[in-house]
Amino acid sequence: MLSRIEIRNFAIIQSLDLDWSQGMTVITGETGAGKSIVIDALGLTLGERAEQSVIYPNAKHAEVTAIFDLHESDAATQWLIDNELEEDGECILRRVVVKEGRTKCFINGRSATQSQLKALGSLLVDIHGQHAHQTLLKPKEQLNLLDRYADHQRLLDNVRQAAQAIKQIEKRRTELTEAKQARDAKRELLAYQVEELTNANPEKSVLENLEAEHKKAATSQDRLVLAQTGMQWLSEDENGSVIASLARATEQISQLKALDPNLENIESILLQSEALLQEAKQDLAVYRDGLECDPEKLQQLDDQLATFHDLARKHHVSIEQLPEHFATLTDELQQLHADDSELEQIEADYQAAISSYLDKANKLTQSRQKTAKKLQGFVSEKIQGLAMEGGQLAIELTPIENQYPSSGLEQAEFVVSANPGQPLQPLSKVASGGELSRISLAIAVITAEQQLVPSIIFDEVDVGIGGGTAETVGILLRQLASQRQVICVTHQPQVASCGNHHLVASKTKLVDSTSTRVEKLDDNQRVEEIARMLGGLVISDKTRSHAREMLAQ
Repeated sequence: MLSRIEIRNFAIIQSLDLDWSQGMTVITGETGAGKSIVIDALGLTLGERAEQSVIYPNAKHAEVTAIFDLHESDAATQWLIDNELEEDGECILRRVVVKEGRTKCFINGRSATQSQLKALGSLLVDIHGQHAHQTLLKPKEQLNLLDRYADHQRLLDNVRQAAQAIKQIEKRRTELTEAKQARDAKRELLAYQVEELTNANPEKSVLENLEAEHKKAATSQDRLVLAQTGMQWLSEDENGSVIASLARATEQISQLKALDPNLENIESILLQSEALLQEAKQDLAVYRDGLECDPEKLQQLDDQLATFHDLARKHHVSIEQLPEHFATLTDELQQLHADDSELEQIEADYQAAISSYLDKANKLTQSRQKTAKKLQGFVSEKIQGLAMEGGQLAIELTPIENQYPSSGLEQAEFVVSANPGQPLQPLSKVASGGELSRISLAIAVITAEQQLVPSIIFDEVDVGIGGGTAETVGILLRQLASQRQVICVTHQPQVASCGNHHLVASKTKLVDSTSTRVEKLDDNQRVEEIARMLGGLVISDKTRSHAREMLAQ
């Protein structure tokens, strides 16, 4: 339970130390005196959001320390042990808010995080704030309330984890599917390119032979003319031919050799030359006769070569690089024929994840259905005593259209009939402010009875009620205080009179500022405070007498 709170420079509290006791403690005071600021300060130590605006005027920082007795808080004790922050039977939470820089958090003197304060704080204190009844109108909060009442945290964690697993698998499946689609598209393109190149057969030897054959065909006419001209020069039938001229020269040298034997070698050379020219003439004739001038074949070779040039240009390579490029594309195509086993496995994992999710979500659904029946019965019974005779609350669970939601398969809606004979309608449509406050209070009391949190705070949750209903609320809270510590900020004298302990908040004017102070009242002071709350400009003896009667009950 909360045993002490120390507040420094927080909001309009300059300095305040309060000791707390078991039972029901009420906090009262004029509107604006700062009653709820004490609760806000406590919330700071429990991990609530901190704003720099909470720092007292002209102060450098705000600091709040809350001390808890853990002798009846096994859950909080275990949390401290698990996080290696335990102390013997005590827990000290401290929060420092500075004007510049980050907020500082401490648990038992050791640095901690805000999330750690929040986790531990939820095991120590349950705060029902001023606007809890307005929050109750939100469907999401209605479902959260149902889950908190049933302590569904483990089931919710299981469902969230299962939903997250589905999302992760869906993400991976999408990645693999997109990769497969891209791979298939590339494979289709490569298959077309490889088939196109295969039909052209751009092998290195083929290209070399084609170019050589094309060159030969393209020059066949020129070669024929040149060969024919050469034949004319060599032909012995022509008087001006090389062979005829050489024959005449040889005849002259032969005659000269008869006169001078020293010319025998020259004659021999000329005879050999004549024989060689005859042989050359014969070879050239064979070459000439073998030449073909086929325009159709040349066109065919032109077309084949143009095809390879077109392919090279299409693939952004030179014609010499075409064979290597063809081999590269063929290898890439073979590599893209990888199996899709991972995608097949992902599909199997996806179905398994869905099955696991539905199993966990159905367990949560079944528990919610049982809890809804139980809670709606308790609340309906409780509001009967809060001036809502014949009132009835029902909790309707309807399926969510989203696939595999992390919060489970259904949403909750609280429907109410405030008066006998009226049909059940959504809480937001039929409940007045006072009725909503009573329903919210009934739920708060019922959930508090179920939970094991040692300290429960009600911050002006009795708004919109009065008279006998307020007295009933006070009795309910005092009964609850027999099981755990209850702290209640209230404007209702009927509620305040039910407290075991009474604190009053008031403003004190300082030299250049204002500060809130909170004091514990003795019996006589309680009479005066209850009388003040009962109303009237002047507190009469009759009012004091009424206050004493209320306190005596």
